[in-house]
Amino acid sequence: MVFSSMVGALASLLVALFDPRITNKAGPDWLWMGGREDVVRNLFFKPNGAFRRYGRIGLLTTFGSGGAALFWIVQRLAM
Repeated sequence: MVFSSMVGALASLLVALFDPRITNKAGPDWLWMGGREDVVRNLFFKPNGAFRRYGRIGLLTTFGSGGAALFWIVQRLAM
């Protein structure tokens, strides 16, 4: 159940990233461990929830490289 909730929160965040009607792209504060003062949140988003200058590109690059790294690790474990 916890895993499903985490997947749902991540999916909600990803959908909100591309929806132009949503102004707070960072999602709810409970999604981040430190709320609005979270270090990772502040790398990509301003305090009001809008993206920083290269925040969207950085966040998508982080998700892409993290997914590729997990795929590589699982592939190596399966051998």
